[in-house]
Amino acid sequence: MAAAAPTLTACTTPSPPEYASLQGKGLGTSWTVRWSAAGNVEAPAVEDAVLAALRDVDEGMSTWRDDSDLAAVRRGPGAVAVRADTAFVVRQALALAEETGGAFDPTVQPLVELWGLHGAPRTTWPSDEELGAARAQLGWARVAVTDGPDGAAVDAGGTALDLSAIAKGHAVDRVVGALGALGVTDLMVEVGGEVRAHGRSPRGGAWVLGVDRPVVGSQPGEGLVATVRLANAAMATSGNYRTAYEVEGRTVHHTLDPRTGLPASARVLSATVVAPDCRTADGWATALMVLGPEEGLPLLSRHPDLEAWVVVADGDGWRTASTPGMDALLASTSLEGGPARD
Repeated sequence: MAAAAPTLTACTTPSPPEYASLQGKGLGTSWTVRWSAAGNVEAPAVEDAVLAALRDVDEGMSTWRDDSDLAAVRRGPGAVAVRADTAFVVRQALALAEETGGAFDPTVQPLVELWGLHGAPRTTWPSDEELGAARAQLGWARVAVTDGPDGAAVDAGGTALDLSAIAKGHAVDRVVGALGALGVTDLMVEVGGEVRAHGRSPRGGAWVLGVDRPVVGSQPGEGLVATVRLANAAMATSGNYRTAYEVEGRTVHHTLDPRTGLPASARVLSATVVAPDCRTADGWATALMVLGPEEGLPLLSRHPDLEAWVVVADGDGWRTASTPGMDALLASTSLEGGPARD
């Protein structure tokens, strides 16, 4: 998740007179908040609420901090007391792991470490023995969350938890909740690219947010492959095109398939999910990167409140696959060299 004990800061940025904006750093990434100033909610109060929410998530779910809930769970042994917020997210992660058959797995950290995604990149391809040893440490079904008179506890069952694929989305939800408690109803919250928007945008109507073009070496916002209308909803996009590196002629990227121990298929370039909350969107976007549209979209069909748009490599171009309701949310698309749609 975040770099060790990240500094949380904020600064004001110009915005239309009727809306205010704050940006800052937290959870090892950047965040942005825009909200209607009509309710007379001042920037200092918003800043305090944002930083408090992000700090709480970091203290509970960071895989970098030695004093986080997850660090204590990893040290174990047995059931370890955690804050209710951490227990809630672990439960949600386990439910998604069960539904996806382990394509999403919150015990993936041994693989993350094996592939050098929490440190220096590997210079050699892991041996079968190394892969086997790492996979033996995985197992979402071994994790138990319990409630007792003294609060919630998590027993990792000898595994190590990594909630990075869902915690940023949860942080967005926490910030939205904190600002709602202040009386803010028209707002957009973004943390590390995961977004949730409510009420009216500065232009009136739904908020329109971009999906980055999946080009290796591109920077966030440099080019868009689509724009999406968000009305009281959240959106998360996962992609493999910014963090890839080569090992012995093979590509390693940050999305790993817990079922095989190997990097997920490089043909799935990005996956965007729209959901009522950002935690759900974040987790499913990661799962779709592993499952691909053929396996993943049928699973999403069980959830009428979820929509998805997946960009897949197709020869020298791209093609997309989506859920039936996604077209109504797309404000624009631009697929250079790969205009085919499923």
